[in-house]
Amino acid sequence: MAPQDIIKKRNKQSNLIRKMVISGMMSAITAILVFTPIGMVTLPPPLLSVTTVHVPVILSALVEGPVVGLIVGAVFGICSFIRSWESGAVGLSIFFRNPLISILPRLLVPLVAVGVYMLIKKIFSQSKWSERVGAVVASILATITNTVGCLGMLVIIYGAELTELINGMIHTGNAEAAYLNNAGAWLVAVVGLPNGIAEALVAALVVPMIKTAVEAVLRRSGHKSAVKPPVNKSQSGEKG
Repeated sequence: MAPQDIIKKRNKQSNLIRKMVISGMMSAITAILVFTPIGMVTLPPPLLSVTTVHVPVILSALVEGPVVGLIVGAVFGICSFIRSWESGAVGLSIFFRNPLISILPRLLVPLVAVGVYMLIKKIFSQSKWSERVGAVVASILATITNTVGCLGMLVIIYGAELTELINGMIHTGNAEAAYLNNAGAWLVAVVGLPNGIAEALVAALVVPMIKTAVEAVLRRSGHKSAVKPPVNKSQSGEKG
């Protein structure tokens, strides 16, 4: 085997090992955030929990690519699913026992993060701020994907049950019929909007900073970011 082939093989093995280690580490951090108050700030029923668990998912996707991001996102969803059974039939947690609500939206988070990041870097490839802007925008949109995905699926699948639950838990008084008939959707909108904004701001501030630090360490060790925009042949000087 030629020396170049040996080097390539070793680099592939090194990259695979690094991805496995980072997947395990980020998955462990995600599990800790889900099952402790550090990552899930529980609010009184029927309000939703404010979470920071999406941060490791987005960070993993932007640093190591969609595969690692999907692994950590799956761990996020599975932990959320398990937690919904541990917490008992309290408030909205019972609805997260459905994998379409607790797991599926979390798998979309890393895909949106990587897609948006690559698109921003490609559009603003000439700007020195493309990476940071891409990370910020990707973090915001990926967080919105998590919020809208979970709450949207909740309303679509359990809209009637949710409205019945909410109307049974609060005294409506002289509330309008429009609210009574759509109490679940109103609650999701009123609670989900501020929660989603807060979570998006957290991700937009934290993810780019950690990403910059992690990539600096990778560069010192001779590794490059796994997420790169498609090469434009006209820009690279290659001929078709």
